[in-house]
Amino acid sequence: MGIFDLFGKDPRNGGARQEFAGHYSTSAHAQENGGEKKSPVSVFVPSSYDEVEHIIDALKKGKTAVVHLNELKPDTALRILDMLSGAIYALNGGVYEMEKNIFMFSPQGVEMHER
Repeated sequence: MGIFDLFGKDPRNGGARQEFAGHYSTSAHAQENGGEKKSPVSVFVPSSYDEVEHIIDALKKGKTAVVHLNELKPDTALRILDMLSGAIYALNGGVYEMEKNIFMFSPQGVEMHER
């Protein structure tokens, strides 16, 4: 059992992982830059705890953050996951485990649809 195996499991169906479709809808948080729309999703592969601030800044700007924690020591990965979970809670968002140790943090207004 991995350190993050508890996330993404639904106890109502025997602890099976929830599957989410790749569809999302963004709210008014999407920003325009010279008529060109910025990507609503940012992908992060942190190499240390110091990078968590950049991820939280992206969430505060209304972006969805996909965070790969595979390259970190388990204790560092857990610290990052704890910090991001607190930040996304404060932003009224959600967290989803896409795969083992790969998480998606979505700010308020981003909807995930189950398959």
